[in-house]
Amino acid sequence: MHYRSATSADVPAIAALHAASWQRTYRGAFSDTYLDEQAPAERLATWRERFAVPNPRMIVTVAEDDTGLQGFCCVFMDHDQDGHLLDNLHVSPAYQGQGIGKRLMQRSAARVAEHAPGGDIYLWVLTVNTPALRVYESLGGRPGRTEVQHFAAGNQTPALQMIWRLADMAAFT
Repeated sequence: MHYRSATSADVPAIAALHAASWQRTYRGAFSDTYLDEQAPAERLATWRERFAVPNPRMIVTVAEDDTGLQGFCCVFMDHDQDGHLLDNLHVSPAYQGQGIGKRLMQRSAARVAEHAPGGDIYLWVLTVNTPALRVYESLGGRPGRTEVQHFAAGNQTPALQMIWRLADMAAFT
C-alpha cells in the first residue's frame, strides 16, 4: 500500500469510496433514497468544492495500491476550539482490518503536527457505527460529548466525539 497527499485528480475516487462507505454503514440510519440516489452526487459535489480552491488547513491523505484508491483520511487543522478535526476516514471493505485506517490516521496526524503541533485531534462517529467506535476506542480515543448531527434529506443521528492528543495519534505504530 502506498500513502500520499491527495490531489484534485483523486476527487472522483474519494467521492465514490465515501458514498459507498455511507451506503454500507448507514443503511437503516439514513433513508435508502438518500443513500442510493442523493449521496453519490452530494459526496462528489462536496469533494469537488473542497479541492476547487486550495485550503492550506485541509490535509487529505490517500492509500492506494496498483488497482486504485483504497482509503483516505481528511483533517482540517485548527478547526475550532476542540482542535484539529479528522473529518473523514474511509477504507475499502476488502482492506478493512489490515491497519490501513490506523496508518492513514497516523500519517495525517504527523502531517498536521508539522504545520500545527500540539493540541487535540478529534472526530465525530455516528453512534450507529459500532464497529468504528470499537476501533477508535482500541486506538486510545477518549469519548467527548454527544450531539445530534444533521445531514441532507432530513437525516439526523447521534454522534460521539472521540478525542486523541495529536502527538499520540502521530505516534501510532
